[in-house]
Amino acid sequence: MLLDGIEAGTAGTSLVVERTADPSGNTYAQAARRRDGSYIVEYRDGDAASHYGTVAPDWRTAHELLTGWAFQWPGWKDRATWSPVRLP
Repeated sequence: MLLDGIEAGTAGTSLVVERTADPSGNTYAQAARRRDGSYIVEYRDGDAASHYGTVAPDWRTAHELLTGWAFQWPGWKDRATWSPVRLP
């Protein structure tokens, strides 16, 4: 499982899935594991105003969210509560 290779709390270790149809590289989903075993999951659909994040309690939930995003399954967003991500 790709998420198993992410080291908790280590800078630079995350999983990023990009939409190849967007040459800008600004359409992606990503996950990073936290020290408590939960995952920060984010997705961005183009511009910075369309960047959202949530905390998944475990790898299975993080996997379901990333897979739902990647395959554009109906209702995948409804599996979590998303908040806007604002980067400095």
